[in-house]
Amino acid sequence: MSLTATGWKNKNGTKDRSCNCGSWKQHWINGTDKSWPKQCCVKGCSNDATLGAHIINKNVSGEYIIPACDSCNQLVNEFDLKGGITLVSANKQETCEK
Repeated sequence: MSLTATGWKNKNGTKDRSCNCGSWKQHWINGTDKSWPKQCCVKGCSNDATLGAHIINKNVSGEYIIPACDSCNQLVNEFDLKGGITLVSANKQETCEK
């Protein structure tokens, strides 16, 4: 799914969530049918992508998963995504628990 690259924030309170995929990293892989990217998807970051981060945007309906690093997963301010990033819905009823 391709959406705006600007104005994203981390969704708080998702640390203990799980899904049928086993991890949010695997959820993103399953949802995109792509290989896990080496780098974090947050614009300006070149750290290794280590986890599937839950993100939200006030101009976009729903919650999404992106490949991110531990540091960017802790950001409290808005951030932009690198171009061409595929977002996967975090809504399990729309994805892995259909």
